[in-house]
Amino acid sequence: MSYRDDPSDEIDVLFIAANTRSLAVNRGSLVRALQDRGLSVGALVPDDDFLQDVHELGITTWRYHLERHSMGLRGELSRFLHLRKLIREIAPRAVFAYAVKPIILGIPAARLAGVRETYCLATGLGYLYGTHDRRTRIIRALVTYCYALAGGLSKAFFFQNPDDRAELQQNLLFRHLARSVVVNGSGVDLDDYPYAEAPTEPITFLFMGRFLKEKGIDDFVEAARRLSRRYPAAEFVALGDADGALVNSISTAQIEAWHEEGIVRLPGKVRDVHRYLKSASVMVLPSYYREGIPRSLLEALSTGRPVITCDSPGCRETVQEGVNGWLVPPRDAESIAARMETFLNDPGLVREMGHNGRKMAEQKFSIHLVNQQMLCEMSIAHALEPLQSST
Repeated sequence: MSYRDDPSDEIDVLFIAANTRSLAVNRGSLVRALQDRGLSVGALVPDDDFLQDVHELGITTWRYHLERHSMGLRGELSRFLHLRKLIREIAPRAVFAYAVKPIILGIPAARLAGVRETYCLATGLGYLYGTHDRRTRIIRALVTYCYALAGGLSKAFFFQNPDDRAELQQNLLFRHLARSVVVNGSGVDLDDYPYAEAPTEPITFLFMGRFLKEKGIDDFVEAARRLSRRYPAAEFVALGDADGALVNSISTAQIEAWHEEGIVRLPGKVRDVHRYLKSASVMVLPSYYREGIPRSLLEALSTGRPVITCDSPGCRETVQEGVNGWLVPPRDAESIAARMETFLNDPGLVREMGHNGRKMAEQKFSIHLVNQQMLCEMSIAHALEPLQSST
């Protein structure tokens, strides 16, 4: 695509965001990298929770309607047509969509609106690819077909771990239509999450994530319960809250029961996790949710915290067994407790493994490395280079 003299007049890259928080927190660095190349960036957003943060990035936004869990054909068709209309009016040079609905609705809508350069990013496959009842299998087959269509219409389909790509490439249509690229998650800003020596008096175990069963929050609580009597000085903290829109969310009654039990401290959902990471000794995320790569694990590695997580897609990418942490089987509170107990019996491992985790973050998960790989695949990111080199 050719460069326009005044990129503020028109949008070069339009993001279709799953929510404003993910755009500001997870895609903000990619946005800035595009802007550093002289490209103007806009976004379609479905909510305004973090809208101020998005606008501080210099992004022009438009509101669109997104029903995360709706499957009604009439409603989805209406939202698809609205997306096509919006994109046609904005007339961006390229569209970048991430998460399920923005990809399967936004990419076809963008192409029908006349956008020739589109990109997809699967930020994990979620519960659809981890649940196997008949209804879910039918929906999964339909979503996989839609992914294949979106991939065939796009210049690149990015995945955040190799297991997710392998899952979709089992589908013959996806394998032949989509040009897929694996990157190391969303990356982590090493400067925003600097190394800090982990405290070991007391040893504190931290969980960070939505309170969904598949995220392993109930397994974390059970492991804490098993250890609390024998190690009364140990502390257990869980950051996050329930997601009432999902049937697999932990109930409010259960969270209140955990509060009353008093074994795990539950501060709720917090905007700034830095102070909790600094006061933690070990990150524990026993998730089997089909993550891309969980952001909480990347932040923990960067801060220099050992990791206990599940041997599941996305999570396993963050652990070199016995070097910076351990992998445990899904749904296994006993194994989680056993690995946590190892740190309680040998506190020196906390800092040794934490230091190794920081090295992994630097070598593998730096956000600048991840962005560079993505930008290399995006034609529009190179549009200015010939002009810039000639001036």
